[in-house]
Amino acid sequence: MSDLPVVEASSSTRPTPSALVRGGLRVDRIRTTRLESWEALPDLEPAWADLLHRSPSHSVFQTFPWHVCWWRAFGGPHKLLVILGYLDSRLVGIAPMMVTREDGLLGRIRKRICFIGSTNGASDYCDFIIDPGVPEALDALLDEIGKHSRPADRLYLSHFPSRSANHARVLECFASRGVKTTVEVEDEAPVRIMGDAKEDLKVANKSKLKGYANYFKKTGNLQFYRCKSEAEVMGYLDIFFEQHKARWTQLGPASQFLDPAQQTFYRDLVRNFVPHGWLRFDVVVFNGTPLAFHFGFEYRNRLIYYKPTFDVEFASRSPGAVLLKYLLEDAIERNLEEFDFTVGSEPYKYRYANKIRFNHRLIVFNSIGDYWIYRCLSRSKRMLKSILGRK
Repeated sequence: MSDLPVVEASSSTRPTPSALVRGGLRVDRIRTTRLESWEALPDLEPAWADLLHRSPSHSVFQTFPWHVCWWRAFGGPHKLLVILGYLDSRLVGIAPMMVTREDGLLGRIRKRICFIGSTNGASDYCDFIIDPGVPEALDALLDEIGKHSRPADRLYLSHFPSRSANHARVLECFASRGVKTTVEVEDEAPVRIMGDAKEDLKVANKSKLKGYANYFKKTGNLQFYRCKSEAEVMGYLDIFFEQHKARWTQLGPASQFLDPAQQTFYRDLVRNFVPHGWLRFDVVVFNGTPLAFHFGFEYRNRLIYYKPTFDVEFASRSPGAVLLKYLLEDAIERNLEEFDFTVGSEPYKYRYANKIRFNHRLIVFNSIGDYWIYRCLSRSKRMLKSILGRK
């Protein structure tokens, strides 16, 4: 984790939304409302999908079904804080937020306002959803979020892609108010930008990948296929869970699927994503038995490599690499634009990626004192880590 420059500004006055004019755009023409429950607006899903269609840079983690599935599985301890922005009757902005609680200093409980899906790392990329033609919608959403926070609270925007168009605007908005903000590099996200057929095939046919696959082809019957129906996926899902649990029993820490809520979440994703064609559930079968699985997504011509696993009995033969070879070949054959390895710095990802993206953690402080406490604690942790690293 590394700190980037702190955003400083000259004024600490927070203007009212009706008085805001930023970049020649009037924020007060945006009407905001808070979503009390997912069932409160029956027509919200198509309006949400239409807004995403107008915002092509977003990922599958910004879709309406993703947020609803996550909330059903994990939302119990949290409070919904989804803010919607409208220009006349058209939805032009969404802040998919929630309120959670954390222990502060001296036993104080502090509220943290954060993206839905960010607290347990389920959502690899979190963002506001803004109509590109109405950028001031973001300012209006941030103003409304501010109404729901106290001086001791933090706006904690983790898993926030640095390349998002909303990233710089969030910083500019709070800088104009004199609000203290820090930005930290949170994760790397390797990706392969596809399109150079010769280079892509060279990567998919690396000697190690070919060697691992050839072992299984020479010693038995090796097959790869994508499950197309909900029934197919559900038929394999328990085996997928068990493979993951067995693998992480050896590696540690414990598999996420020991938690029933995680299994519920994945089953719900299957039911909601298969009809849209977004789910990628891929299976490598060796001699009629599942050797490896991939639970991921295909969205906007991009493959999102999300949750792979394999049979630990064959771990020495690298079945995960065999799975990866098939997925790369499939992405080439289907003319996909990207193979997104998502967040995480596992060494193997860098062997096949040709671009590194970054997720940031952007923290907004309502209290100057809280800001300086955080800065001091962060510096102390880095110094301690540096000292321990030299021993």
